[in-house]
Amino acid sequence: MASHIIAELRFLIVEDEEFQREALALLLRNIGARHILQAEHGQAALDILKDQAMAVDIVLCDLDMPKMDGMALVRNLAKMPNHVSVILVSGMGNAMLDSVETMAKAYGVAVLGAMAKPPSRSKLLALIARHWDHGVGAQAPLPKAVIPKHELMHGLKTGEFVPYFQPKVEMTSGRVVGAEALARWHSPTRGLLAPGAFLEEIEACGLMDNLTWIILSKSAEVCRRWQEQGLELSVSVNLSLSSLGRIELAERISEVVDRHGLSPSSMVLEVTETAAMSAVGPSLENLAIDDYGTGYSSLQQLTRVPFTELKIDQSFVSDAIQHDATRIVIESSLDIARKLGLQSTAEGIETLEHWEMLNKMGCDIAQGYLIAKPMPEEAVTAWMASWSPSFIQVVTPVWQTVDILLVEDEDFQRETYCELLEQLELGSVHAVRNVDEALAQLSVSPPDLVISDVNLGGRSGLDLVQLIRTGQTPLSPAIPILLLSSSSEQETVFKSIALDINGFLTKPTNSRALHEAILQALAEEFAPQPPAAYLGTPADATPTPHVSATILLPETGPATGRQATEGRQVSLVTMKAGMVLAEPIYTREKMLILGRGKTLTPTIINRLLDIRDSLASQDVSVVPAPPI
Repeated sequence: MASHIIAELRFLIVEDEEFQREALALLLRNIGARHILQAEHGQAALDILKDQAMAVDIVLCDLDMPKMDGMALVRNLAKMPNHVSVILVSGMGNAMLDSVETMAKAYGVAVLGAMAKPPSRSKLLALIARHWDHGVGAQAPLPKAVIPKHELMHGLKTGEFVPYFQPKVEMTSGRVVGAEALARWHSPTRGLLAPGAFLEEIEACGLMDNLTWIILSKSAEVCRRWQEQGLELSVSVNLSLSSLGRIELAERISEVVDRHGLSPSSMVLEVTETAAMSAVGPSLENLAIDDYGTGYSSLQQLTRVPFTELKIDQSFVSDAIQHDATRIVIESSLDIARKLGLQSTAEGIETLEHWEMLNKMGCDIAQGYLIAKPMPEEAVTAWMASWSPSFIQVVTPVWQTVDILLVEDEDFQRETYCELLEQLELGSVHAVRNVDEALAQLSVSPPDLVISDVNLGGRSGLDLVQLIRTGQTPLSPAIPILLLSSSSEQETVFKSIALDINGFLTKPTNSRALHEAILQALAEEFAPQPPAAYLGTPADATPTPHVSATILLPETGPATGRQATEGRQVSLVTMKAGMVLAEPIYTREKMLILGRGKTLTPTIINRLLDIRDSLASQDVSVVPAPPI
């Protein structure tokens, strides 16, 4: 993600530990952030957010804080009119982070994801990129227009409601095996509408049964035409709860299928678990339980309903990438389906990561935007002509053939991480013990990724990183680098951020965390700074203690007007509230503390006095406070 895009965003760090705030602020500045606010707990964050002059786009929030913790802050964010995105940052376990993320989504808060401490550059960039998926500057949704019943009835009678078809493919071969029929409304006045725009009104007006039979009949007619063209495709149609409750359902379905000359196996009927719980009958021999996992009695339904398929809801598919618990549920569900001899289908497959995850789990059928969006009947044939079963090989990501250099001095740790990397099947792994062996290996076979422990007995992993980033090795300074460390001490974290480490993993780490960090590091479009920027952060340097993170960085540019002509030097001890900085304040390590144009407050002055031994100068350039 381009730094100039991040520069337009305003961030709020909510964290009670000063060191963690500083680390996050430093990392944000390194990736291009210019507007960074801070709060020590949830209540202070709310005070900032209530100030309309301090608009915030993304909140980076810890969970365990005094006065108001992260969970209470998220609950209060849901009540606020200004919409912000949230990134959870915590040292708590994945299970707790998953629970809080689920809670936040239930409140309607846009959660971009969770990030463990210490912060990771690539992970943070990946989460920030999701901000635009949630809608930048989103406003409260406008009230939904009520569609009158007579308009809906007219559309049903005149054929305005039609099925669109989303293809389904066999995961092992890529062969197209069917399609799901999804209702669309070609309204002459409202345009083409998806179900979300009209299903509530259809249900409220008691017209769901009418819509169901229209889509079922038209889908059967399309299925017959496909088969006449030699396309052996099945069509799945959703059945409503009201339809399932009708005694004549089986006869009506059989009549539709027979009228179009289809075999029963060509039509798959899908119902949600909620509907299946209320209307279970022996006539539903071709039933597929749709949206498996959204109810509370799934296992009971598996023993009661005569179904042939098990379908995984798209919400489960998307959540499984980030949440261990959801992934375990999907794995268990697919295992049950195999043991019962059922075909399994997963919908909502939108990325290669989704595809690979479900394929490794043994799912049979895939459906989602990665394969194709819903389309009208006439578009399906053309799409199939362009679709190739070699899709799986064609889109194999480049990181599956990555060469990895692992630097670890402890034999047991080195063997353990080599084994983890080999299990991930990402490519070849070369393991060395120290920096000297690493440099020798780099000359023989330059890798695509470096993973190094920090403490290597002699020269550290940070020394190796500095050599790479400053162009003193055969590698490109832009190569992705991950650091492993048995602790997340302040000194190590700050130095790794200053050296633009793509990811930081605290040992011991598991295969999932390692895999995620590698994929994110490889996906990041990283452009290193000039070598001089890294020469100022040697691995043996003493860290600047208690460095304050940036409070707000105004836009850069030449000073003008009063700030340019009337700025004067004053000592730190003579600063007064109301003075405006005419020049930025830096630490001795050239870390920006406050930007030009910042108005001094008593709190800021006290903070600067606390860290004055770390500042580049004991004098600051200010514009005098205006007279009262």
